[in-house]
Amino acid sequence: MITWQTVVRGGNKAIKIVLSLLKFIIPSIFLMKVLEHSGLLVIIANFFAPIMSYIGLPGEGALVFLFGQVTIYSGIAVLAMLDFTAKQITIMSTVLCIFHVVVLETAVITKSGANGLLNAGTRFVAALLTGFILNLIIPGV
Repeated sequence: MITWQTVVRGGNKAIKIVLSLLKFIIPSIFLMKVLEHSGLLVIIANFFAPIMSYIGLPGEGALVFLFGQVTIYSGIAVLAMLDFTAKQITIMSTVLCIFHVVVLETAVITKSGANGLLNAGTRFVAALLTGFILNLIIPGV
């Protein structure tokens, strides 16, 4: 049976989790707004647009990857700010799940004795291949 004590304990844990996520989400949103208002977002998007088009994403998708290397939550925060279609959100979310925080995780994997570069390379190729395939099979723009 759920008691008041259980609700309070769960509520306190939920608040702690939200506060820990906000320390990544708020700076990500702030930085994206700075990029947007300074005009740098358009420059970055135009630079990466030809590459990102292979997986069905606009150039701004490169920023989701970049922020996703900090934490997956930062990538999600940036993704939420961009005007993507349902198809693009599906592709970006899937690719981000495969290829997030790869630098940190490569260091951890290498420390554990495994081949970190092989792992990072495999995840990178898997992410691109998955994005490419999803772009081909998901209908829409």
